[in-house]
Amino acid sequence: MKDAIQHLVALSQGLGKPIEGHGLAYPLALVPENLEVQDLEQHLPAPVRVRQHISMLDAESFVAYVNRFTTPATAVFCNGPTGRTFKAIIDYHKPEQPSWADHTVSYQCPRTVEWSNWKDTDRKKMDQASFAEFIEDNVKDIVQPDQDTRAPSAADMLEISRTLEAKKNISFRQGTRLDNGQVQLTYNEQIDGRAGETGQLAIPEQFYIGIKPFLGGDAFCVQARFRYRIREGALVMWFELVRPDKVLEEAYNAVRAKIATGIGTVPMYEATI
Repeated sequence: MKDAIQHLVALSQGLGKPIEGHGLAYPLALVPENLEVQDLEQHLPAPVRVRQHISMLDAESFVAYVNRFTTPATAVFCNGPTGRTFKAIIDYHKPEQPSWADHTVSYQCPRTVEWSNWKDTDRKKMDQASFAEFIEDNVKDIVQPDQDTRAPSAADMLEISRTLEAKKNISFRQGTRLDNGQVQLTYNEQIDGRAGETGQLAIPEQFYIGIKPFLGGDAFCVQARFRYRIREGALVMWFELVRPDKVLEEAYNAVRAKIATGIGTVPMYEATI
Protein backbone atom coordinates (compact mmCIF):
# COMPACT_ATOMS: atom_id res chain seq x y z
CA MET A 1 0.00 0.00 0.00
CA LYS A 2 2.85 2.34 0.86
CA ASP A 3 4.52 1.71 -2.51
CA ALA A 4 1.28 2.48 -4.34
CA ILE A 5 0.87 5.78 -2.47
CA GLN A 6 4.47 6.78 -3.24
CA HIS A 7 3.91 5.92 -6.90
CA LEU A 8 0.79 8.13 -6.99
CA VAL A 9 2.64 10.98 -5.31
CA ALA A 10 5.50 10.70 -7.77
CA LEU A 11 3.03 10.58 -10.66
CA SER A 12 1.14 13.64 -9.42
CA GLN A 13 4.37 15.55 -9.00
CA GLY A 14 5.37 14.70 -12.55
CA LEU A 15 2.17 15.87 -14.17
CA GLY A 16 2.98 18.62 -16.64
CA LYS A 17 6.68 18.56 -15.80
CA PRO A 18 9.45 17.26 -18.06
CA ILE A 19 10.75 13.81 -17.23
CA GLU A 20 14.35 13.14 -18.08
CA GLY A 21 16.20 9.94 -17.65
CA HIS A 22 19.00 7.76 -18.89
CA GLY A 23 18.19 6.20 -22.27
CA LEU A 24 15.56 8.82 -23.25
CA ALA A 25 16.36 10.56 -26.53
CA TYR A 26 14.25 13.54 -25.50
CA PRO A 27 12.36 14.62 -22.36
CA LEU A 28 8.78 13.52 -21.74
CA ALA A 29 5.92 15.11 -19.85
CA LEU A 30 2.77 13.71 -18.27
CA VAL A 31 -0.17 15.82 -19.38
CA PRO A 32 -2.93 16.03 -16.74
CA GLU A 33 -5.74 15.68 -19.26
CA ASN A 34 -6.34 11.96 -19.87
CA LEU A 35 -2.88 11.30 -18.41
CA GLU A 36 -1.37 11.32 -21.91
CA VAL A 37 2.36 11.05 -22.40
CA GLN A 38 3.68 13.63 -24.87
CA ASP A 39 7.20 14.11 -26.13
CA LEU A 40 8.78 17.54 -26.02
CA GLU A 41 11.10 17.13 -29.01
CA GLN A 42 9.52 20.13 -30.71
CA HIS A 43 10.85 22.32 -27.91
CA LEU A 44 14.46 21.18 -28.32
CA PRO A 45 16.96 23.30 -30.30
CA ALA A 46 16.97 20.64 -33.05
CA PRO A 47 15.25 17.30 -33.81
CA VAL A 48 16.88 14.17 -32.43
CA ARG A 49 16.92 12.56 -35.91
CA VAL A 50 16.18 13.47 -39.51
CA ARG A 51 12.72 12.67 -40.86
CA GLN A 52 12.70 13.58 -44.53
CA HIS A 53 11.42 12.06 -47.80
CA ILE A 54 12.57 13.80 -50.99
CA SER A 55 11.93 13.00 -54.67
CA MET A 56 14.62 14.17 -57.10
CA LEU A 57 14.04 15.06 -60.75
CA ASP A 58 17.40 13.94 -62.14
CA ALA A 59 20.09 11.40 -61.37
CA GLU A 60 22.76 14.03 -60.65
CA SER A 61 20.69 15.55 -57.83
CA PHE A 62 20.02 12.08 -56.42
CA VAL A 63 23.74 11.28 -56.33
CA ALA A 64 24.62 14.66 -54.84
CA TYR A 65 22.07 14.24 -52.04
CA VAL A 66 23.19 10.71 -51.19
CA ASN A 67 26.83 11.79 -51.06
CA ARG A 68 25.98 14.71 -48.80
CA PHE A 69 24.11 12.69 -46.15
CA THR A 70 25.51 9.18 -46.54
CA THR A 71 26.39 7.21 -43.39
CA PRO A 72 27.87 3.71 -42.89
CA ALA A 73 24.27 2.45 -42.78
CA THR A 74 23.08 4.07 -46.03
CA ALA A 75 21.77 1.73 -48.74
CA VAL A 76 20.28 2.29 -52.21
CA PHE A 77 17.50 0.11 -53.66
CA CYS A 78 16.36 -0.02 -57.29
CA ASN A 79 13.56 -2.07 -58.84
CA GLY A 80 14.77 -2.69 -62.38
CA PRO A 81 13.77 -1.50 -65.87
CA THR A 82 10.04 -1.91 -65.22
CA GLY A 83 9.78 0.22 -62.08
CA ARG A 84 12.76 2.48 -62.90
CA THR A 85 12.88 3.84 -59.34
CA PHE A 86 15.94 4.42 -57.17
CA LYS A 87 15.51 4.93 -53.42
CA ALA A 88 18.24 5.66 -50.92
CA ILE A 89 17.54 5.10 -47.22
CA ILE A 90 20.10 7.22 -45.41
CA ASP A 91 19.44 5.82 -41.92
CA TYR A 92 18.98 2.17 -42.90
CA HIS A 93 19.39 -0.83 -40.58
CA LYS A 94 22.77 -2.32 -39.78
CA PRO A 95 23.30 -5.92 -38.69
CA GLU A 96 21.87 -6.31 -35.21
CA GLN A 97 21.23 -2.58 -35.03
CA PRO A 98 17.79 -1.60 -36.37
CA SER A 99 17.11 1.98 -37.34
CA TRP A 100 14.13 4.19 -38.09
CA ALA A 101 14.61 4.48 -41.89
CA ASP A 102 12.97 7.90 -41.74
CA HIS A 103 15.41 9.72 -44.04
CA THR A 104 15.00 8.78 -47.70
CA VAL A 105 15.55 10.22 -51.17
CA SER A 106 14.23 8.77 -54.43
CA TYR A 107 14.51 9.23 -58.18
CA GLN A 108 11.87 7.75 -60.49
CA CYS A 109 13.37 8.35 -63.97
CA PRO A 110 10.65 10.73 -65.22
CA ARG A 111 9.96 10.40 -68.94
CA THR A 112 10.60 13.30 -71.26
CA VAL A 113 7.85 15.02 -73.23
CA GLU A 114 9.55 13.96 -76.48
CA TRP A 115 9.54 10.27 -75.56
CA SER A 116 5.90 10.45 -74.49
CA ASN A 117 4.92 12.10 -77.77
CA TRP A 118 6.44 9.31 -79.89
CA LYS A 119 5.50 6.43 -77.57
CA ASP A 120 1.87 7.54 -77.24
CA THR A 121 1.56 7.74 -81.05
CA ASP A 122 3.38 4.46 -81.72
CA ARG A 123 1.27 2.18 -84.01
CA LYS A 124 -1.55 4.71 -84.05
CA LYS A 125 -3.09 4.78 -87.54
CA MET A 126 -3.71 8.28 -88.92
CA ASP A 127 -5.04 9.86 -92.06
CA GLN A 128 -2.53 11.73 -94.18
CA ALA A 129 -3.37 15.15 -92.70
CA SER A 130 -2.98 13.97 -89.09
CA PHE A 131 0.24 12.14 -89.89
CA ALA A 132 1.66 15.19 -91.63
CA GLU A 133 0.79 17.36 -88.65
CA PHE A 134 2.48 14.98 -86.23
CA ILE A 135 5.68 14.85 -88.28
CA GLU A 136 5.82 18.62 -88.54
CA ASP A 137 5.32 19.03 -84.79
CA ASN A 138 8.09 16.53 -83.95
CA VAL A 139 10.47 16.83 -86.90
CA LYS A 140 13.23 18.16 -84.61
CA ASP A 141 13.58 14.66 -83.13
CA ILE A 142 14.29 12.95 -86.48
CA VAL A 143 17.95 12.10 -87.11
CA GLN A 144 19.95 10.44 -89.88
CA PRO A 145 22.45 7.96 -88.37
CA ASP A 146 25.77 7.35 -90.07
CA GLN A 147 25.21 3.59 -90.23
CA ASP A 148 22.09 3.92 -92.41
CA THR A 149 22.74 6.24 -95.35
CA ARG A 150 19.35 5.39 -96.88
CA ALA A 151 17.44 6.75 -93.90
CA PRO A 152 15.63 10.04 -94.53
CA SER A 153 16.89 13.18 -92.86
CA ALA A 154 14.70 15.55 -90.87
CA ALA A 155 14.49 17.77 -93.98
CA ASP A 156 13.34 14.78 -96.07
CA MET A 157 10.63 13.86 -93.59
CA LEU A 158 9.53 17.47 -93.39
CA GLU A 159 9.26 17.64 -97.17
CA ILE A 160 7.20 14.45 -97.25
CA SER A 161 5.01 15.89 -94.52
CA ARG A 162 4.45 19.14 -96.40
CA THR A 163 3.72 17.30 -99.65
CA LEU A 164 1.09 15.17 -97.97
CA GLU A 165 -0.46 18.16 -96.29
CA ALA A 166 -0.60 20.18 -99.53
CA LYS A 167 -2.38 17.47 -101.55
CA LYS A 168 -5.91 17.54 -100.23
CA ASN A 169 -7.78 15.47 -102.82
CA ILE A 170 -5.67 12.47 -103.76
CA SER A 171 -6.53 8.90 -104.70
CA PHE A 172 -3.62 6.56 -104.00
CA ARG A 173 -3.52 3.50 -106.25
CA GLN A 174 -0.46 1.39 -105.69
CA GLY A 175 2.97 1.11 -104.14
CA THR A 176 6.22 -0.09 -105.69
CA ARG A 177 9.34 -0.94 -103.69
CA LEU A 178 12.45 0.78 -105.03
CA ASP A 179 16.05 -0.44 -104.95
CA ASN A 180 16.96 2.12 -102.28
CA GLY A 181 14.47 0.65 -99.81
CA GLN A 182 11.80 3.30 -100.28
CA VAL A 183 8.21 2.75 -101.39
CA GLN A 184 6.92 4.74 -104.34
CA LEU A 185 3.19 5.48 -104.25
CA THR A 186 1.28 6.37 -107.40
CA TYR A 187 -1.49 8.88 -106.86
CA ASN A 188 -4.09 10.80 -108.82
CA GLU A 189 -4.84 14.35 -107.77
CA GLN A 190 -8.36 15.65 -108.36
CA ILE A 191 -8.72 19.31 -109.27
CA ASP A 192 -12.16 20.97 -109.21
CA GLY A 193 -13.93 17.66 -109.63
CA ARG A 194 -11.97 16.75 -112.77
CA ALA A 195 -9.35 14.11 -113.29
CA GLY A 196 -6.14 15.85 -112.39
CA GLU A 197 -2.46 15.12 -112.67
CA THR A 198 -0.90 11.83 -111.74
CA GLY A 199 2.39 11.59 -109.91
CA GLN A 200 4.57 9.55 -107.62
CA LEU A 201 5.50 10.04 -103.99
CA ALA A 202 8.52 8.26 -102.46
CA ILE A 203 8.02 7.11 -98.88
CA PRO A 204 10.98 5.70 -96.86
CA GLU A 205 10.94 2.21 -95.42
CA GLN A 206 12.10 3.46 -92.01
CA PHE A 207 13.42 6.51 -90.20
CA TYR A 208 15.15 7.27 -86.91
CA ILE A 209 14.54 9.53 -83.96
CA GLY A 210 17.13 10.71 -81.45
CA ILE A 211 15.58 11.43 -78.06
CA LYS A 212 16.16 11.15 -74.32
CA PRO A 213 13.69 8.70 -72.76
CA PHE A 214 14.35 10.07 -69.25
CA LEU A 215 14.64 13.65 -68.08
CA GLY A 216 18.32 14.43 -67.65
CA GLY A 217 19.34 11.03 -69.07
CA ASP A 218 21.24 9.96 -72.17
CA ALA A 219 19.89 10.26 -75.71
CA PHE A 220 19.26 7.16 -77.84
CA CYS A 221 18.81 6.56 -81.55
CA VAL A 222 15.50 4.72 -82.00
CA GLN A 223 14.46 3.02 -85.24
CA ALA A 224 10.90 3.50 -86.46
CA ARG A 225 9.30 1.53 -89.28
CA PHE A 226 7.18 3.56 -91.70
CA ARG A 227 3.85 1.83 -92.40
CA TYR A 228 0.87 2.62 -94.64
CA ARG A 229 -2.32 1.15 -96.05
CA ILE A 230 -4.52 2.28 -98.91
CA ARG A 231 -8.18 1.96 -98.01
CA GLU A 232 -10.74 2.91 -100.65
CA GLY A 233 -8.25 5.26 -102.26
CA ALA A 234 -7.35 6.96 -98.99
CA LEU A 235 -3.90 6.70 -97.46
CA VAL A 236 -3.60 5.58 -93.83
CA MET A 237 -0.12 6.03 -92.31
CA TRP A 238 1.61 5.26 -89.04
CA PHE A 239 4.97 4.28 -87.59
CA GLU A 240 6.14 1.45 -85.35
CA LEU A 241 8.94 2.01 -82.88
CA VAL A 242 11.37 -0.92 -82.90
CA ARG A 243 11.73 -2.49 -79.42
CA PRO A 244 10.84 0.59 -77.35
CA ASP A 245 10.96 -1.62 -74.23
CA LYS A 246 14.59 -2.39 -75.00
CA VAL A 247 15.31 1.33 -75.35
CA LEU A 248 13.87 1.96 -71.88
CA GLU A 249 15.91 -0.93 -70.50
CA GLU A 250 19.13 0.49 -71.94
CA ALA A 251 18.22 3.97 -70.68
CA TYR A 252 17.60 2.55 -67.19
CA ASN A 253 20.92 0.67 -67.21
CA ALA A 254 22.71 3.87 -68.20
CA VAL A 255 21.11 5.71 -65.26
CA ARG A 256 21.95 2.82 -62.91
CA ALA A 257 25.59 2.86 -64.00
CA LYS A 258 25.76 6.63 -63.53
CA ILE A 259 24.31 6.40 -60.01
CA ALA A 260 26.52 3.44 -59.03
CA THR A 261 29.61 5.36 -60.13
CA GLY A 262 28.47 8.53 -58.41
CA ILE A 263 27.73 7.03 -54.97
CA GLY A 264 30.96 5.04 -54.80
CA THR A 265 30.98 2.46 -52.01
CA VAL A 266 27.34 2.91 -50.95
CA PRO A 267 25.76 -0.54 -51.50
CA MET A 268 23.07 -0.85 -54.18
CA TYR A 269 20.48 -3.64 -54.27
CA GLU A 270 17.91 -4.76 -56.84
CA ALA A 271 14.71 -5.05 -54.84
CA THR A 272 11.00 -4.29 -54.80
CA ILE A 273 10.60 -0.82 -53.34
